Amino acid sequence: MSIREFEERIRSSVDEIINKIINDNKKPNIIGKARLGAQISDFLEDKFIKYSKSDVNIINAIGAPKENTKSSFDIKFNFKYKGITELIWIDFKAINEGSLDSNPDIGAANKVISFIKQGNFYILYVYVYYKNNNDGNVEFVSNNNGKFTKQYFLKDIEKTFRRTPTGQLQVNANSVSEYRTREEFINLFFQKVEESHKRSIKKSNEMLKSLSQIKLEIIEKNKALEKSILNKLNEN
Repeated sequence: MSIREFEERIRSSVDEIINKIINDNKKPNIIGKARLGAQISDFLEDKFIKYSKSDVNIINAIGAPKENTKSSFDIKFNFKYKGITELIWIDFKAINEGSLDSNPDIGAANKVISFIKQGNFYILYVYVYYKNNNDGNVEFVSNNNGKFTKQYFLKDIEKTFRRTPTGQLQVNANSVSEYRTREEFINLFFQKVEESHKRSIKKSNEMLKSLSQIKLEIIEKNKALEKSILNKLNEN
């Protein structure tokens, strides 16, 4: 068995569970109000822990602490197969059917680096799709490909992903995964991080060059305003 086949086994195990959850709960008891994405993630977390017990390879499934909205994962579990135990992070992405072209944050680059340095590798993004019915309730729907879920490992993310100035990774919700080896991903990932830092440095340098002129303009503007204020204060 190759590493690619091993990765596919992990992904297909999760895919089977998520599809079963959705098929059993097409209309979950979720009202379409604020923080819908978080509500759907909470729902999937709870169901995944329950449904995953039927998969002998998935052990120790744990949901993110409910009070921690900044958790690095929504679900984490160990995938045990042929003497190998891999820690897997799942990050759920609930996409409204009217926002398929959105660009959700998919985690902080620094957290990815830390995760890999600790000897782990597999962060799995699980997209699900929903709509708000007229009664206000949420219903799971299929995407443009007729699927209820789309999944890929971070290592196989479409190469158009980027690191934002705030350190977050982003990719279009419609992106298509591209298989690559682990080392190929490491090279691509650090290329993206480096490019992001260079953009930030360039922008900072441009701002530094213009600061002196901006400062002089503001000083002159302030002098004029102060003069106007003083003139009015001392009018007879």
